[in-house]
Amino acid sequence: MKAIVLSFDPHLEIANLVVESYNRLWPNCPFVFRIPFTDRDPLTVFAAQNVEFIQTPSDIRSTMENLLRGLPEDEFIFWCVDDRYPIEILNLSVLRAAYDFVSQKPPKVDSIKWTDIRVAGAHRKRGAKRQLLAHILALFRPRFRQALDRDTEWRQREEATPRAPAFVLAGQPFFRQLGHPKNGFYMPQFTTPAFLKRFFFAPALSLVYGIREFHHFLLSAEFEHESYFADRFLISTAESTFQGQLSASCYEQIVKLGLSPPKIPVRTDYKIYAPQIPQ
Repeated sequence: MKAIVLSFDPHLEIANLVVESYNRLWPNCPFVFRIPFTDRDPLTVFAAQNVEFIQTPSDIRSTMENLLRGLPEDEFIFWCVDDRYPIEILNLSVLRAAYDFVSQKPPKVDSIKWTDIRVAGAHRKRGAKRQLLAHILALFRPRFRQALDRDTEWRQREEATPRAPAFVLAGQPFFRQLGHPKNGFYMPQFTTPAFLKRFFFAPALSLVYGIREFHHFLLSAEFEHESYFADRFLISTAESTFQGQLSASCYEQIVKLGLSPPKIPVRTDYKIYAPQIPQ
């Protein structure tokens, strides 16, 4: 199965971390990772054998056009961005069952997500402890005074309706995603080229756009979609960058695996998506 890694030249080392982490966490990893590059030589960064290097202009639309070129519209792929690297696979048997399921090209399925989309990521800083007073004040702050982009409960509100699972794989129930298609869009998932093209090639986007412009479009997009998610995390992931800077946790993981980190500044913030908030 092809795995599409959205990345670009300055982040090739992070894309390498994504590939190496999946290869280590998933024995006999079934993916062939498609890695985009523009001017850099990826052979100086990657050692894995299950990679394909796709030369492309650096803008997002061109990158996705080239990464998806030649792939059947309805044949499932693995979608992952370089800003979400895996730190632990929590239920490999379910992921294998999901892989077998999508390999049969089930009809009316746009995506199967590997994380519980109702849960927001947890922010932390290296060596910092949460202020008790700030936490107490936050509990009593009027809801209307909180900026919408800082509201961490919208996923829970959108998915609050109790319902039976749509299907069960290896004992794990999967539920139809009721909420906005932005929920979990950047998280690892099985999906199709046709589904990704609805977003990245949307007429509302300019011919050349950046990630911020795409993200604003994603927040406003109203697509009918047949997406499904597990009610528990099948994998824990961490964000690699914040505003163009490398997270401390990502830097440490790259060094731990004996890989070379990218030449970008490192900051102490980190964010993970996991069953429990890190202490």
